[in-house]
Amino acid sequence: MNVIIKNIIKDNKSKIVDAIFDEELKDKLIKKLNSDINIPIIGEETEEKILIALYDAVEEVVKEVIISKI
Repeated sequence: MNVIIKNIIKDNKSKIVDAIFDEELKDKLIKKLNSDINIPIIGEETEEKILIALYDAVEEVVKEVIISKI
C-alpha cells in the first residue's frame, strides 16, 4: 500500500471507524436483530432496549480492536 495512504489511515483511524459505526448501522442492526429474535415472555419494546444496551456495550470494544489492528 502506498505510504501516503497508510499515513492517512493511521492518522484518521478513529474517524474512519466512527464513520462506519454510525447511527444508521446501529439502527439497521437493531431493527434486523429485533425482527429475527423473539423472546416470548417480553415485548418488542423491551427486546429493543436489551439489544440497544448490548450493541452499545459491544460497539466500544469492537471499535478499540479495529483501531488497534489498522
